Order: sequence, then structure tokens, then C-alpha cells
Amino acid sequence: MVMVGRRKKAWRRGTTAVETAIVFPLLLLLTLGAMRYGWLFLKAQQITNAARVAVRVAVRPGATTTDVEAYINALFGPDRANITGHTVSFYRTELDSATGLPLTDPNGNLELTPITDLYQDLGVPITVRITVPCANVDIMRVNMFTKLDPNNGDWDLGAAATMAKEGT
Repeated sequence: MVMVGRRKKAWRRGTTAVETAIVFPLLLLLTLGAMRYGWLFLKAQQITNAARVAVRVAVRPGATTTDVEAYINALFGPDRANITGHTVSFYRTELDSATGLPLTDPNGNLELTPITDLYQDLGVPITVRITVPCANVDIMRVNMFTKLDPNNGDWDLGAAATMAKEGT
């Protein structure tokens, strides 16, 4: 009887090692995926906040696109969010002449016209859109989910904010 107990105990030690070998890579993948998601979520929030602040700067009287871009560059600097490779676009929202409401396309998206200067009429909605390639902010430069990601990691994080132009 003593022999049977020893054999069973030795067999159990082997199963524990096999179970660990099976579960550990899955647990590691889950942990790394959660870290990556959390990091990208943080960066998306930083980009969203930058778009909100940028549009507040853009709607001030006398503001220029250079002012807004300089402000965004300061927010994304290495001592702050440390985001590089971003693009900033400025748009004017077209308004219905009869109702004064923003025009939308058949999908419900606002009709935006790209602009190069912020000297717009009082009350015209100005949109600032910031786009950053995911590769520039990703904490893990390796795409772990190649089969699940149709773009193979080549996608952008972005945010846009809209406010009406202020006057003096």
C-alpha cells in the first residue's frame, strides 16, 4: 500500500508541471493584452483631451492654426504625453442657411470643409481633428494578434472636437 501512494504522488507532480506549462502562456498573453489595451486607452484619452483643448484655442478671436499646432506640440511633448507623428486637421462645419443647423450626410456625419485659416465668421462651428498612428504610441511594437487584426497593426488613434467660433 505504501508503494501505491508514492507512485500516485509522483504522477501528480508531473501533471502539475504540465498544467502549468499549458496555463502559463495563456495567462501571460492575457496579461500582456490587458497592459497593451490599458496603454492604448490612456493614449486615446490624452489625444481626446488634446483635441478638446485645441478647439478651445482655435475658436478664440485672432487664433491661428500655428497657435493651435504649437499648443498641441506642447501637450504631446516628451515631458508630457510623449506622442509623436500626429497630424492636425481643421474643418468648418457647414450650416443650413434656412435653419442654421449643421448639415449632415446620409450617414448622419457632419459635412466638414477643410480650412487653412481660423478666421471664420462668428458662430461658425470649427472642428479640430488629431490623428496619431498606433505604432507611434503602442507600448508593444509587436502585433500579438495578427490573425485578429485585419489592418495588421496599421491603424490610427484619433479624436475630434467642435466648438463655435467666438467673437470680440
